[in-house]
Amino acid sequence: MRVLHTSDLHLGSRLFSESPVFRRVFLESLREIAEVATAKSCDYLVVAGDLFDANSLNRLDTETILSSIDVFRELRRGGVRVVVSPGNHDYHLDENGVLEVFERAELLSKPRVRVGDAIETKLLELGDLAFIALPGLKNSAEVDYVGSRRVRVLGASSKPTVVLLHSIVDIGGARVGELVPRLSGLKSIAWGDVAQLFPQARYFALGHVHYPVPLERRGQVKAAYPGAPVGYDSNDLLDTFFLRNKGFRRRVLVVDLDKEPPVYEAVELSNTPDVEYVELPERVDLANAQSRLAEALGRLKGRWRVVVVSVSKGTDSNILNRLRSTAEREGAFAYFRTRGVDDAAPFTLPSIVQVADLIESEKRLIAQLLPKYGLKLTPERVQELIDMVSRGAPLDELVEDVVEAVSGVGQEG
Repeated sequence: MRVLHTSDLHLGSRLFSESPVFRRVFLESLREIAEVATAKSCDYLVVAGDLFDANSLNRLDTETILSSIDVFRELRRGGVRVVVSPGNHDYHLDENGVLEVFERAELLSKPRVRVGDAIETKLLELGDLAFIALPGLKNSAEVDYVGSRRVRVLGASSKPTVVLLHSIVDIGGARVGELVPRLSGLKSIAWGDVAQLFPQARYFALGHVHYPVPLERRGQVKAAYPGAPVGYDSNDLLDTFFLRNKGFRRRVLVVDLDKEPPVYEAVELSNTPDVEYVELPERVDLANAQSRLAEALGRLKGRWRVVVVSVSKGTDSNILNRLRSTAEREGAFAYFRTRGVDDAAPFTLPSIVQVADLIESEKRLIAQLLPKYGLKLTPERVQELIDMVSRGAPLDELVEDVVEAVSGVGQEG
């Protein structure tokens, strides 16, 4: 019994909102994943959360909806069953979410989940397998549910069981934060807790961590993260750059469940961004900037060439516009990442560890400022709101989250 395991496709993401061409990379990666599932004779396509970047149809563009329907119809005709669990981006409280609509159209199957005082997850038997879903929730609330033993599994099955779990789970004998340093400050679930909660699981199909864990191309594991095919922010683009320097591309996992523990094969995808990184000094002229961009573009191959350009806040906007236009003429995309005002000296990003240092520095600064303004928020919550702005979240979603976040300001003390 073979399943193709993927997660965090974030269909409908606004990462490349400025480019009608590059917006299609998400849909093209979905189409390639479906082709891999068919070519590898997979019985199931398993998506461990965040199939979509939004939880309702009215927050997605028409092309994303219609193209997704076409792909899922092709999979159904080819005999590949699609099983999806909700992630923190596409989880919906009632039966009107995008996943529920696709399920009613018989394009995918989704194990039943109800979130209240406890998470109730109902086992779904589908063909020769059984599936259980533990959804990703806002602010990683699922971690607290598991830690306080407030998860109930409804139903039982004698069939091999796959658990779709969208959260940070410590696997591989180490905390995920040790394997992916920029996640080190986030809440995580201990491996012992999920193993005890789902003792019947043959395989844990994990999602939410966008970096592949383990990184090896083949192996035997009880649980794994395939990583995001594209991602949804500049951190994901940088991770793609680091992976490329190590000789890896974004990938999916083909998992053979007939083995114990299951055997996986990582299949690298071609319809994902190929990324280079360029850091421009604080004072830069157009000729030098164009030269640096050209060198980076020359190192890239494939259809989806992306250059992440680190610039200072005071960089001339005319230079940035010219660089963007140059990249477009070359069939590429320039993504600008602005350094903060206090980053007076140029910095480099040779490793994920330094990205983690930047994120931790930002968190410390936020923690210092919150008491000054009387905000009863965690630094992680503020970073989440900042990230929503950076990924171009819909205005109504952003306002709703900001109002919720600051509702307690000034009510105490």
